[in-house]
Amino acid sequence: MTVLPVQNADVPPQDRSADSVPDPAPGLGENLLRYAELGGFELAADTHAWYAAADTVTGAEEARAASTALAEVRGGDLNALREAADRLSAEAALREPTTVAEVVTLVGLLRRIRETAGTLRSGAYEADLDALAAATANGSWRKERGLKISWGRRRKLRAEARRLAVADRPRRDALHAALVAAAAEREEWQALAPATGTVARPVDAELLELTGQCADSLIGGLRELGRLLAGRELIALGFDELAELVEALAADEGTLYRLPELRTLRAGLDEGGIEELLAELTAARADRAAAQELWAAHTGTAEVDDLSEAETADAELEAEEVAEPAPVLATELAVDVDLIVIPSPSPEPSVEVIAPAEPEAVAEADVEPEPEVVEEPLVEEPVAEVAEPVEEPVAVEEEPAAPVAEAPVVEDAPETEPETEPEAEVAVVEEPTAELVEEEPVAEAPVVEETPEPTVEEPLIEEPAAVEEPLADETAAVDEQPAADEPAAEKPAPAQRRVRRPKRPELTAGKPITAYSADELLALVRWIDSDFTTRTDDELLRAAMKELGFARLGPRIKEALATAVSAARAEKN
Repeated sequence: MTVLPVQNADVPPQDRSADSVPDPAPGLGENLLRYAELGGFELAADTHAWYAAADTVTGAEEARAASTALAEVRGGDLNALREAADRLSAEAALREPTTVAEVVTLVGLLRRIRETAGTLRSGAYEADLDALAAATANGSWRKERGLKISWGRRRKLRAEARRLAVADRPRRDALHAALVAAAAEREEWQALAPATGTVARPVDAELLELTGQCADSLIGGLRELGRLLAGRELIALGFDELAELVEALAADEGTLYRLPELRTLRAGLDEGGIEELLAELTAARADRAAAQELWAAHTGTAEVDDLSEAETADAELEAEEVAEPAPVLATELAVDVDLIVIPSPSPEPSVEVIAPAEPEAVAEADVEPEPEVVEEPLVEEPVAEVAEPVEEPVAVEEEPAAPVAEAPVVEDAPETEPETEPEAEVAVVEEPTAELVEEEPVAEAPVVEETPEPTVEEPLIEEPAAVEEPLADETAAVDEQPAADEPAAEKPAPAQRRVRRPKRPELTAGKPITAYSADELLALVRWIDSDFTTRTDDELLRAAMKELGFARLGPRIKEALATAVSAARAEKN
């Protein structure tokens, strides 16, 4: 039965608008709590490595690009680059580089020296390269630089330059370009040399290529990360500081994926006109609980919550009050309908006949109440109002209900009498019973005639028999019902209950495999393995890979997921 809460019309509605301050903007409080839950107020440069990227990472695509750049940097071995650069600088007798930028500069210089060595001999860096370059240049080049050299000196210098060339007859322009490059390389070499007087020279080609490959694998990712971190020059950081920053960025990668949503929420909060509250929450680095408390104090929603709880409690009480009389009315109506079918003299004798089973006492009880109950003056007043509408349902229920419903309903009749205060219902019941006795078959007619005679033995023998037969039928029917119900209740008992599937772990797909912990991967594998589908270890591993959004099974992904699959299968066995 559905119970609807009904407001009492006697109680006027209360105006609670003056008790609290309304919410300044719908959804502003939810956005504030969501922002606090994501750690927006706790975000700081000293605790979150990705704090500097809060203004540059504005969407999910940029967050994924930053994660890819970080993976490239971590994939390139920073320690290997450092070791190769130290070996390279030691062979060239130059200072050891301390940053990635210095390594790039050193590698670039040594690569140019190697290219120049293909045109000039090794002793070229000890010659007067500026004079040789001016002598091999054309007149316009010397004029632009304000150089004047006599014809005889130019001829002598050109001959010296040709002796420094590797080729027998080098081209004049190629020789001039090589001499200019050698002069610039010598200046850079002297800037990197720990002491003056050292001469530039080529180094081991394999070591140079190894160092160059390590630098190239890192430089692209470092520049991308530097752009996202507010234009920070990561290649200018020392090796130790850079390694710490990379590890911190990897550990705080969860913040990276929250930055787009935090940026959107912050923009909405800034437009909500709660600058002072935001400043207070930021200064306190409030979490969700603290933000909820301050927001409640700011808007007065705490009182609104109390009032709403009180209103809910009142509505529940009213619903209970409305729901309680409903079944009572239904039983009263049912009793009224049943009492119309039962003859008036049957209630008290029926109870005595069933318990002691003495027909003589029942006969006396049947004879005595008849003249007291059948009083026409008492019955006539209510009959005029109720007799006609009551006859219609009685006529319908005569044939099926009259012989069978006499015995069971007799017990309910005296129980309902103390609940209903007016006696009009009892009187109304008696009138249709008299009519029913006249309309019933001949089997009941002799009962009406034999009651006033002094010898009541013959009808009394029939009455208990008539009463006992429906009781036996009813008791048999009652006994049969639970007997029929018992196997129905026992049948579902042996049915096996299906094991409830665990809840899917909350994981964000698309992250690198290193961003997921071992417990998270194990929980995901458990959830996939609990769908009542038989899988091999490899099928379970690939199902977990698809859930995480990976299109290709790499070695790191395979290693991490294989560990989780083994642990899940060990627990299941």
